Formats: sequence, C-alpha cells, structure tokens
Amino acid sequence: MKRRRLISILSVIVVFIGLVLWKVAKWVPQSFGDIPFEQVLFHVMVPMKGTDTSVFDQFVSYCLPTPLAISGILLVCFIIKDWKLTCDIKNGEFKHVRNNILIILTTACCLFVYGFGLVDCIYAVGIDDYWYNIKHPSTIYENYYVDPASVTYTFPEKKRNLIYIFLESMETTYEDKENGGAFEESLIPELTLLANQNLTFDNGDKSNNGFLVPAMSGWTAAAMVGQTSGVPLNTPAGANGYLSDTSFLPGAYTLGDILAANGYQNELLLGSDAEFGGREYYFKLHGNYNIVDYKKAIENGWIDKDYRVWWGYEDLKLFDYAKIELTKLAESGQPFNFNMLTADTHFVGGYPCSECEDLYGDQYSNVIRCSSKHVTELVKWIQEQEWYDNTTIVIAGDHKSMDNEWFKDIEDSGYNRKCYYTFINSAITPTTQKSRKISTYDLFPTTVASLGITFDSDRLGLGTNLFTDTSTLVEIMGFKKMDKQITQHSNYYDKYILYGKRKD
Repeated sequence: MKRRRLISILSVIVVFIGLVLWKVAKWVPQSFGDIPFEQVLFHVMVPMKGTDTSVFDQFVSYCLPTPLAISGILLVCFIIKDWKLTCDIKNGEFKHVRNNILIILTTACCLFVYGFGLVDCIYAVGIDDYWYNIKHPSTIYENYYVDPASVTYTFPEKKRNLIYIFLESMETTYEDKENGGAFEESLIPELTLLANQNLTFDNGDKSNNGFLVPAMSGWTAAAMVGQTSGVPLNTPAGANGYLSDTSFLPGAYTLGDILAANGYQNELLLGSDAEFGGREYYFKLHGNYNIVDYKKAIENGWIDKDYRVWWGYEDLKLFDYAKIELTKLAESGQPFNFNMLTADTHFVGGYPCSECEDLYGDQYSNVIRCSSKHVTELVKWIQEQEWYDNTTIVIAGDHKSMDNEWFKDIEDSGYNRKCYYTFINSAITPTTQKSRKISTYDLFPTTVASLGITFDSDRLGLGTNLFTDTSTLVEIMGFKKMDKQITQHSNYYDKYILYGKRKD
C-alpha cells in the first residue's frame, strides 16, 4: 500500500512538471520571442532582486493553472481509487485482483506527459541550440577581436565629457516609413528629428538606420556590456563564480576602464535596483562607477522608502534626477562620463507616467511617444548648459523590445527591426560618407573616438570605429553569420574574457 501511494504521488509530480514545461514552451516564445538559452542561464546566475513583478505574474497566470488543475484531478482519482479491479475471472465468479496493469499504464502515461513537456521545452527555449554551440566553438575572436587593453589611447588636452543615455527597448521600428521605420506616422517624432539633425552613420540611406542587435546582447545587462566593451555576454553553465560582485568579465577592458584610467568620474543613474542582472557588478568592477539607483534615491531623500512603481521609480523622476547629478558632476571641474538607463518602455506594455497622453488608444504606443518627448527635452536642457560645448551625447536603445505580441504584425511582414541611436556634438566627423551596417559592438570604439580620443586601432573588441572606413563585422560577414558565430561558444572568449586569464 505504501509503495502504491508513493507511485501515485510521484506520478502526480511528474505530470505536474511535464505540464508546466509544456506551458513554458508556449509562454517563452509568445512573451519574449526567439531568445537564446544563454539569456535564461544568465538570469539564473545573477541577482533577480529589483525585477518588475509583471513578468512573474504573467508566468504564474499562464503556466500554472492548467498543470495545477489536471494534477489535482489526477491526485483525487488516485486517492479515491484503491488500485484494485473487480473482474469476472471464470465460471461466473468475481474476484478482487490487484490491477498491476493499470498501475503500469498510468505510470507510463505520466512519464509520457513529462517527456513530451521536457522535449517541447528544450526546443522552445533553445537548449538544443545551446548544446550545438558548445560542440561547435567559434573562431571569431581569433580572427577579428582586438583587445582594448592592448591599444594606446591619446586624449585631447581638454578632456571631453560624455553623456550616454541607454533607452529601454528603443527601436527605429517606431519611426515612420520615410525614415526607415514600420509606421505611417512616427511614434518617436522628437527622436527622429534629433537623429536627423545629428550624427548617425546611415548617411541618408534610411534602410540602414539604427543598429542590429546580436542575440548575446539582446537583454539590458548584455546590451550595456556590448555597447561599452565591444563583446557579448556569453555565459556558459557553471560560470557563476565569474559573474559576481568580485568578478564580472575580468578579461574585458571597457569604456569605463579607459576613462577611469584617465581621470574621469564615472556614474550610472537608473530608476531600478542596480543589482538586478548584475549591472552593479559590471559597472563597479569596470570603471568604479558611482551607482545612483533606486536604493540610492531613497537614501538621497528623492523618494519615500515605501515608494515603488514599475521597476522602482518612473522615468519622469529619472530625468529630473539626471539634471541634479549632471549639475553636480559639471561643478566638480573633473571630466565626467555620465550614463543613465530609462525603463518606462520595458515590456509588457510599458509604464504610462502622469504626463503620458492617450494619442493612439494603445498603452505601449503612448509610452513610447512619451519617452521620445522626455528624452528630447533632457537633451535640450543639456544643450543649454555652459558645459555642453565640451560634451558629447550618445543616445542608444539597449535592445529590441520583448513585447512580442505587440510586434506580431510587424514581424510577420518581414520588417527588419533595429535599435535607435545618434551621436550629438561629436568631437570629430566620419572620414567616409558611405552608409554603414552596424551592430551593438560598433558603438564602443565609435563612442571613444567621438570624445576626440585617438587610438592605434580601427577596432576595439569586436566593434569597428565608424569614424574610419574600416568595414564592420556586419559588413564583412553579414549579420546572420556574425550573430551565429557570436552565439557559439568560444574557447578564446572563455579563457581570456570570461575567466580573464593572462594572454601570453
């Protein structure tokens, strides 16, 4: 009897797990699109503290009710069933016979449900591709990577300030078709005008507006790493010890490292908890950034200790606090590198602040338009400051939006989504006027060059300095081939960047 009860309980657990995996296999692509398994691994290995609860709520409401209901029914059936069957054996006599066949069939069915859910989940979240990438390592680093630590940098006599604004999920997709977007009317007219009046490297060819985002830079932490170091965030299983508050890509040499070594103040402002996704680790260990996050806002008295909306506090406050921090940095008399990250345009649906107008009858569209307006207003404020003449502004979307349902019709049309960027008040101009095809990693050396810094290489990391006529990896290989090689594991990356071993 005890063994049969144990089998019953285990059968229910196996069915529950199988059904949850089956629902996860449907939920992940529907909610996030085609994300790599490495992204899942990364978020398992780093702190989830400070995450917005809407994604978790979606997971619970979509993935758990059906498995719980079916498993509950199955458990009730096992409880009321005594696992015996009354049968007519022979001569019209009825005997009670233990139904071992029923036990075997039930157990087999439960295992089938588990196996089906497991296999479906493996393919849905890309574990099969992950395993392939491990077995087929890339040589892209051996062929193209330039270690930024091995490059000589020469700064102008008067060092130039940098303001780098990471815009959550900001795409050129939102622009009108005339400017290379997917809409008849731009959802970001202010940002469109800002880009057209300043520097992008499409040189009038709007089919090349924006930059392409490789899979290993397709979430916020990875995007920030990619744009400031020229390398992806490719984290194999078991790399926990190398993604912590004492070690985060120790072999990478980043924008923050370069500027800190040359007397800059580095700062990161964000309205969420910087620990989420390991962002605090990266910026602290690469440039010793002053982190001004949600927790710091409470310490500063900017918000009450029990105040929390969305990921922490909304962007409307973030832009006000940016002015406070920028004024303070400018008054120090020391060159500064100020970075900030918006959040209102995060999926699902974005966060409508008190100034968001209902212009489109669709929350996400309204939030995108509101963000465009507020970012541009901040840029105008910066341009009015006396220290602006010696300051370069870089604005860049971090990655493509993961609000998968909102983009369904756009994706189905075959439109090639890219992220928004522009350089404002650069110290130099491009040597070539050809239209460039670029990726996340090209922003790193281009940002360094935009500060008037010269260096003895046209490439840093996997990125190309767009102010030169050297071809980017997208132009050399094509984006699909480049993305595939970056997604594949690399022995070079693991040894020299992830683990940071000294190169002989």
